[in-house]
Amino acid sequence: MNTAHRRFRTAAVIAASAGAALLATSCSGTFDKFDESKAYKKTETFSFAQASSGIDTLPSWVPAGATGIDEVIRTTGNERILRMTANITEIDHNSCIARPTVETRPASLSAQWWPTGVEKGSSFQCGDWYVGEKDSFVYGYRPETLDFIIDQLDNK
Repeated sequence: MNTAHRRFRTAAVIAASAGAALLATSCSGTFDKFDESKAYKKTETFSFAQASSGIDTLPSWVPAGATGIDEVIRTTGNERILRMTANITEIDHNSCIARPTVETRPASLSAQWWPTGVEKGSSFQCGDWYVGEKDSFVYGYRPETLDFIIDQLDNK
């Protein structure tokens, strides 16, 4: 056996051993196992200086002149909370219906800027969003609709 062939064979054995070791460690629990009970907790947060910056993410009823927009989205479901600086009279009233009272499940998402219970003060329903105004901000809330997440929220 020549020297070049021996080196190649040694390198192949080392590479195969290293690959087997990596494969064994990745299957032995070094990665967290999926915990379905925590699935409803996955969220993303967005902030936009103006509505035009979030045109692909924000709901269609958000006024074009809205500024200082913050939004939290549940990535594993439908729930969303939103706050913006805007005048509630500027929302798209063609897609919104005035509601004197709102009966909806409380928001399970939270953010430092989201006042507890603000969704109950909503005065409009815009599709599946509840929209209201408090302390010079417009707030929007889209409740969770996926049953498996609602079950988890109810069992917290």
